[in-house]
Amino acid sequence: MSKNIYVDSYCGSIIAALAEDQKLLEYHIEKRNSKVIVGSIYKGVVKNVLDGMQAAFVDIGIDKNAYLYAGDILNDHKDLPLEIPTTLSLQPGDEIMVQAIKDPFGTKGARLSSYLSFAGRLLVYMPNFNLIGISRKITDEKNRERLTALIENLHVEGGFVVRTAAEFAKQEDLIEEAKYLFGLYREVLKKYETASAGEMIYSEGNLAVRMLRDVYTSEIEHVYVADRDLYQDVLEDAKKRGEEVANKICFYNNGIDMFEYFKLDKEVDNLLRNRVELSNGAYLVIDKTEALTAIDVNTGSYTGGTSLELTVYETNLLAAKEIARQVRLRNIGGIVIVDFINMESEDHRNAVVECLDEALKLDRAKCNVLGMNELGLVEFTRKKKRKESMSLMVKNCPYCKGDGVIFSNDYIVLKIRAALLDVFAEGYNSAIVDLNVDIMSYILQRGALSKDVQKIWTNKRIYVIPHKTYHHEYFSVRGENSSVIELSDKAVILY
Repeated sequence: MSKNIYVDSYCGSIIAALAEDQKLLEYHIEKRNSKVIVGSIYKGVVKNVLDGMQAAFVDIGIDKNAYLYAGDILNDHKDLPLEIPTTLSLQPGDEIMVQAIKDPFGTKGARLSSYLSFAGRLLVYMPNFNLIGISRKITDEKNRERLTALIENLHVEGGFVVRTAAEFAKQEDLIEEAKYLFGLYREVLKKYETASAGEMIYSEGNLAVRMLRDVYTSEIEHVYVADRDLYQDVLEDAKKRGEEVANKICFYNNGIDMFEYFKLDKEVDNLLRNRVELSNGAYLVIDKTEALTAIDVNTGSYTGGTSLELTVYETNLLAAKEIARQVRLRNIGGIVIVDFINMESEDHRNAVVECLDEALKLDRAKCNVLGMNELGLVEFTRKKKRKESMSLMVKNCPYCKGDGVIFSNDYIVLKIRAALLDVFAEGYNSAIVDLNVDIMSYILQRGALSKDVQKIWTNKRIYVIPHKTYHHEYFSVRGENSSVIELSDKAVILY
């Protein structure tokens, strides 16, 4: 399997992607000069304390105040033998060192924690915790024991989580990174003393550098970078991680768009579609709502063999793997409901849920599958820290205003008819209708208004004028009583 990282820059944005065998696994976009919120550390100022919500709103120098829950840090460490605080001993005006753990979403501000963490490629350093954690993706017990012993011998104040990339790391590499992360923490403490209220005192770096840190493993063959400045940033960071990493950094300068050259451009375009085709002719439909994401599995053109149950089972297995890829690729977070095709066999239902669970374990974000209910629905959650890449790839439609639909031809004709009734009720003898060319063709071909013209508007004149540039839904109707009316050559009178 060929696994590569791709980095480029355009129009002030950075793009970073991870692909395996020319198939996208992750795709991220970030404004180059935007403030990276998640992972950044601030000298915050408490603006308001809400005892009823066990939360404080904190000014961290961005447009919207962030919020800090009592005991928020324990969300990811439920098994720790620590007492979860239920109140915040804070007052408005207090200064506090906080780290952003979630980007702002919609009307919600960024989410904060007063417990800090510093992520490296091999380790995550948590100065406020005295613990050792090993990535759940490292499953070999002997290796877990080896890594635990290595961390215990680091003699660095605080706690560490060993990341998946450290599975076969050498002791000297772990020591070097641990010292580096501890040094970052000491620098943050110094900056905090002299920082202004609301000032950012630590940032994790741009998207390209974070991608190398979080995604790079020994399985990565190449890291292609198509922007000269980003190439220097990534190369400099890679050298800190060792010669093996630095040797895989490649400057792409082939004259053709990198994603087009590596045949990834169509996959990027498909991120904007809610229909995802499966290799056997079946397909998924992904619909987002404010509260959750719903995914529907359909057999499509796949007919399988002689057994309906086996056909459905095979489709659901394929769908489960693709769903795991899509939620990772689209960075879908929160609650996800999957409507698999109904299966009679309980063994098949359990196998599909297990397949989905195993596929989601490849995700960097924490996922929790709750099983299949009596209706054949599977619910799972996925933790999301950052905004979806689509937020920079699309904007709200100015026509449908987020509904995702436009008016049908018949409904537009109904609205035109209502406007004509109003005009004639005002005493006009003639009406001029400017409208979309396709709607005009529909009216003429179907005789959509002919009954009204022949029965209730017999002494009226209606002129329709087509416009190629008009939006499908747009039209205007104005009345005329002049004996001489100047009209476009394209005007047609309705009979």
